[in-house]
Amino acid sequence: MAYRTLGALRAEVLARLGMAGMGASGGANQVLINSFLRNGQAILYRLQDWKHMTDYFDKTTGVSQNLYDYPVAGVMDPSIGCARDKRVLRIETNISGEYRGIKEGITTGMWSTMDMQGNPERFERFKQILVYPKADAAYTLRIWFVADLHRFTEEADEATLDDDMILLHATAMAKAHYRQPDAQLYQGQLDTLLGSLRGQSFNTGGVYRRAEPDTYERRPAVAGRDAP
Repeated sequence: MAYRTLGALRAEVLARLGMAGMGASGGANQVLINSFLRNGQAILYRLQDWKHMTDYFDKTTGVSQNLYDYPVAGVMDPSIGCARDKRVLRIETNISGEYRGIKEGITTGMWSTMDMQGNPERFERFKQILVYPKADAAYTLRIWFVADLHRFTEEADEATLDDDMILLHATAMAKAHYRQPDAQLYQGQLDTLLGSLRGQSFNTGGVYRRAEPDTYERRPAVAGRDAP
């Protein structure tokens, strides 16, 4: 879905501020309104793992290798990956034709055997993705991530997130900046729209989990209730 451009959104914000007479460029206010729009999208981007921006990329391990770059492209959208913001959701590996999740977190004890070779079991998100142990063969690492935002600095750059949400956020901020009395009205509209869009981005059960536990964990036994 194509969203409105930075220039088009700025023109509408100016109109809602009663400054349409300045033209679409906004005159001296152009830099400020552009900043509200860019900052609004950046804030909204960080609020959750947006479903429509979720993608994956398959990397093949190298023997004795355990450091891997973050994807610069996705399978569903090859134009962008997560190399900038590094928002990895989970990593899976294919062993004997079956995909298995790799747990995040390398323990202190594992650092003592970091040169050991085997199939991928753990990972950490540093400047690069560190996988434990070093690979003893070529495995497929399927890296699921939330894609970085596309560029949003030029007039013709399209918004990456829902443009109505960005428009309301920027308008609310601008109206508060210029102390216009209806700033709270726009903030209320933004909260309502944001709640609806976030609901659509979650699973139908209402709960979004990055990873399910591997096994069922029994609750601890309590003396006098569960044990003599």
